[in-house]
Amino acid sequence: MLRWAPYPFIRITLSLIAGILLYLILGEDLRYSAEVFAFFVAAFIIAAVYSLKVKAGVATNTAGIVGLLCFMALGFWATHLNTAKNNPQHLLHLSGQPAYYVGVVDDYVLQKPGYQSTVLQVQQVQVNGQWQPAAGNVQLSIPHDSEKVYELNYGDMLLVKGAPQEVAPPGNPNQFDYRQYLANKGIYHRHYLQAFQAQKVAASPPNPLLAASMHLRRNLDQLLRERVEARREYAISSALILGVKDELDNSIRSAYASTGTMHVLAVSGLHVGLIYLVLVWLFSFMAPTVRQRVLQAALILSFLWTYAFLTGLSPSVLRAVVMFSFVTVGTAIKRQTNIYNTIAIAAAVLLLLNPYNLKEVGFQLSFLAVLGIVYLQPKLYQLLEVNNWLLDKVWMYFTVAVAAQVATLPLGLYYFHQFPVYFWFANLVVVPAAMFALYTGITALALSWVPVLSGLLFALHAGIVWLMNWFNGLVQNLPYALLNGIDITALQTWLLYGLFITLILFMALKKLRYFAMATVIVAVLAAQEVWETVQQKEQELFTIYNVRGATGVALVQGQQATVLADSLLLLNESDYTFNIQPHLWHIGVEQPQFASLGGGAAMAATFTMLPDSNSLLVWQGQRMLLLSHPPQLLSKQPLTLDYLLLRNNVRLKPQDLQSYAPGKVVLDASNSPWYRQRLHQQLDTLGIAYYDVADSGALVVRLR
Repeated sequence: MLRWAPYPFIRITLSLIAGILLYLILGEDLRYSAEVFAFFVAAFIIAAVYSLKVKAGVATNTAGIVGLLCFMALGFWATHLNTAKNNPQHLLHLSGQPAYYVGVVDDYVLQKPGYQSTVLQVQQVQVNGQWQPAAGNVQLSIPHDSEKVYELNYGDMLLVKGAPQEVAPPGNPNQFDYRQYLANKGIYHRHYLQAFQAQKVAASPPNPLLAASMHLRRNLDQLLRERVEARREYAISSALILGVKDELDNSIRSAYASTGTMHVLAVSGLHVGLIYLVLVWLFSFMAPTVRQRVLQAALILSFLWTYAFLTGLSPSVLRAVVMFSFVTVGTAIKRQTNIYNTIAIAAAVLLLLNPYNLKEVGFQLSFLAVLGIVYLQPKLYQLLEVNNWLLDKVWMYFTVAVAAQVATLPLGLYYFHQFPVYFWFANLVVVPAAMFALYTGITALALSWVPVLSGLLFALHAGIVWLMNWFNGLVQNLPYALLNGIDITALQTWLLYGLFITLILFMALKKLRYFAMATVIVAVLAAQEVWETVQQKEQELFTIYNVRGATGVALVQGQQATVLADSLLLLNESDYTFNIQPHLWHIGVEQPQFASLGGGAAMAATFTMLPDSNSLLVWQGQRMLLLSHPPQLLSKQPLTLDYLLLRNNVRLKPQDLQSYAPGKVVLDASNSPWYRQRLHQQLDTLGIAYYDVADSGALVVRLR
């Protein structure tokens, strides 16, 4: 039987999470969150006083349940308070479009070739000629062509001309929802500026401590840039030590993601944990007396928070430092606290500060990885007794990697749709290498004023980073290194975790009912998979995707597909990966064929190039004419079509449309905004039905 008494903070944190989830599901429809919280607090006080008087088990249990409901209501209320759009002065509630607005740079400045990106906290807007207070965050992108590395700084106050636009929803099915991602950070608007639209008028950092931290991190990053000359090694070094990822290119990210070592590049729990272990070892001689334990804890905490300061007080580092701070304090006061309670306290504090942490992928993966390591790693480690010191360390690192991977596996499949097969092998080398790279890098920065010694340390650090990159490239190129195209639903993710938990309970408690529950979950997962496969094998559909500046059409029959693409899409793999691939994976297509528009027959489709350089596609009884050049084959008898696809700002007279009898005119995202707006007016005048992919998202037509 499970005993909950030793885990009070787990119960509290789970109640808090339940309240947050309730708000995220029903929040906009439920009001009076503060009043509900006050009601439950009053009810708890009454129940607690009554239970103390009667000293009955039922009364005590009732008080406990009401107490948990208090934390649930607290989670609901905290989420309401942290939802930016609930502010009456928010940009979403303005009576008109602002002509100007004033705000303060309130985030890190991301440096990219040709532009800088940051977040502006709006303070005032000018609407209808009148200035008024306003609130809200806007993600700004500003052109940047000067030789100066940074032109914007945290705390800069900007006067911006123009109106920010609400973040658009995903333009394609199953595409990453960037709008929701920004909304979780309290950002609902974006603004792409020309250089003349923004002017710095003052400097007023909202948080002086954060401003100092960012300034220090920027200086340390510049020092790394100067001392680690190879661009690739510098990019890894800056990400590993400071959390600056501006220089990480797609090839680096792909290599580390394919080997299951991407966590090394995200300054978070791993890095803080490595620093914590060294600090505990360095100050281990101070443990015997109470005074020494307190001094030891104070030193460890000061170093941990100093490191957080060096990394710009980024959320991922703060999350880890808070967790290890609780561990340090618990150790210092010799409290017999359960490690699970410590983890729960850290989670509760972070969620109260920002309930939307719960929706952060990093937050979820961090706590699941820690729980996996704490619970599973000791049990895996005990399966094999190794007498050799070196092999024992290898076995320990192996069990740590496996425990963390198992705990995060369902969530990793859900978010990233891939599984790195050799994660266990890669982590055996990369994690220890990252540990030494972190230690040597921090020491080199600390001793940068000592020329010879710091030069040796920077050289050693760069060599270790080079070795990490070389090894990751080696593992990435091994056969079957990465299984991708794995698509599971949120329900299947929950079922997988249910399966893991029931199997763990069965092995821990030796109760057959948990094995029976696991069997039922496996049966449900298998039935879902069979049903999904049957549905996919019978499907027939085509999709015209929303790819800015390009044309992409997928013809899907069963679990096979052909993607017809123009030259821009064929040359830009990232456009395909971001816009099209998630949808194909979702419908069971792992690897489609590619064909250039006008490249001939493909997958039972007849693709006819017409003399005027346009093309006619006939597939599964559907006739689609793709116009990218002025039509010259006009006849008095209208050509019957199911779809007329207009692309690349094709020059077209309104009367030309009378030569066709399309079921629907489709404008794809290769057309410019001004062109689409003009066509809208012409098509409305002619009474012709049309579909604008750039405005309405990808057009998906299911034939079966």
